[in-house]
Amino acid sequence: MRLLATLNSPSAVVPTGILAEPDHASADAPPRVTLTAGGTEFLLTADLSHQGACIAILPGPTGLDAPPVQATVNEYAGMDGGRLVKARATSRRITLPLLLWAPTRPELLALKRRFVAALVADRGPCMLRVAEADGTARSIRVHYTGGMEGDEGTDGAGLTFTRYGLQLTAPDPYWYGDERAETFRVHGAPHFLSHPAGAWAPLLSDTMNNPAAWTTTTTAGTVLNDRRVTDGQYTRLPADTRTVGTTTVPYDGTSLYRLTARVRRSSKAAADSRTSVSVGLSGTAADGSALPGGPRFITAAGRPLVDGEGWVEVTGYALGWSDPHTSADGGHPSEADPGTMPVGTVTVRPVIQVDGTPLDTDHLTLSRLDPTGTTGEAHAAPFFPLRIAPSVIGDEGIPVQVTSDVDAWPVWRITGPLGQQDSGQPVVPLRLANLSTGKGLTLAYGIPAGRTVVIDTRPGIKAVYLETPQGGRGENLWPYLVGPAALWQLTPGENRVSLTAAGASEQSAVSLTYQSRHLGA
Repeated sequence: MRLLATLNSPSAVVPTGILAEPDHASADAPPRVTLTAGGTEFLLTADLSHQGACIAILPGPTGLDAPPVQATVNEYAGMDGGRLVKARATSRRITLPLLLWAPTRPELLALKRRFVAALVADRGPCMLRVAEADGTARSIRVHYTGGMEGDEGTDGAGLTFTRYGLQLTAPDPYWYGDERAETFRVHGAPHFLSHPAGAWAPLLSDTMNNPAAWTTTTTAGTVLNDRRVTDGQYTRLPADTRTVGTTTVPYDGTSLYRLTARVRRSSKAAADSRTSVSVGLSGTAADGSALPGGPRFITAAGRPLVDGEGWVEVTGYALGWSDPHTSADGGHPSEADPGTMPVGTVTVRPVIQVDGTPLDTDHLTLSRLDPTGTTGEAHAAPFFPLRIAPSVIGDEGIPVQVTSDVDAWPVWRITGPLGQQDSGQPVVPLRLANLSTGKGLTLAYGIPAGRTVVIDTRPGIKAVYLETPQGGRGENLWPYLVGPAALWQLTPGENRVSLTAAGASEQSAVSLTYQSRHLGA
């Protein structure tokens, strides 16, 4: 049994292997561990040779590495084994053996009471942080669950020391890296609603005189001669049929696409019969599979055709992605309100659908707007959605490198002006997409100059709001999200991020902040 007098010496109670605060950083220096609770930061790796009360971690901490994983298994009936249904990381338990020591009894009591009160009094979250000598650090949010009830046995406490087996629970089992931020600005952007430079680059041009270039649900189209139409020939499609082009065109979603078709009601149609046409694009995934939801009829959707019109040209626009089950077709003849393709679309093919009587068509073209291009048809539309910092966020998106073990959830701060037009004109939706995952979101809200919209994707928060001038949470903007609220995450590795918006100026800016998530400290 130790005498109380000897316990005033740290060497009498500190076993070999304690994590001591190093005098200087080196590659092999132990980490610096802190616990912040009740607004106070406590150092848990103090050097006990210094003067004054301190806390040190004793050998034997547990729960600092991989989180526990819960596997749900359905056992097979009548045979060995089972099938894994789902595996998920669960909340983790962390145990820290601590020594509280002071040169005098009053100093120990003051440290102990302050430490216990900070962790237990309001039962709020604490932040455990492990900082390595190389400058990296990881933190985890924890709650006190036990271990400081007190043990006045021979080895548990003395005149100037006490030992605790601190027990903590982390509902979120992942360790977080320090916050990282990226800011994108407009550099030399065109003025509000000005005409951006560039040209329409043709991707597909079909004069509709080769039925073999199309796959038809019924009988293939018939090529007929007429010197008054393009190339002197046109194709007559049977009634109530859908024909899909066999040529695929890459679709990146950050560029604006224009689809134009020239059609007319067939002269062979009965006078009292109805003819309508739908023209659009069919999306295909990276593996070549068709996407759910069918074609997007962006150019015309059930447009009626009558004898008196003769040949008519129908045009539509596409930009970005959206959920395949929520986009309503109705034609998108304006650049200011383009349609979208289903999430996951990487290539597209043109589609023509005929309802009622036969239909004639003599050309179809699909073009893509190249803001930096000089060849092709000049672009002169007044309401084109401008890309933020086109020199950086181009057709391939801007790369964001994420060093993380699992997905990271970003917080976006988007400062206007963006999305606004002249009085009486509709808002041009802002589209934010992760091209690497095919996920995106659309916000139909015009951001005033100098105001900031916050899109917080973090689990347990999930918020979209207009920030107040004081930096608080203002108007809820959830109702302005178009389609499902796909508040997407960043995946480990490279993510190519794209933002499209209208009405940008030098004042416009987009900032992205996130914390990487890790399996262990």
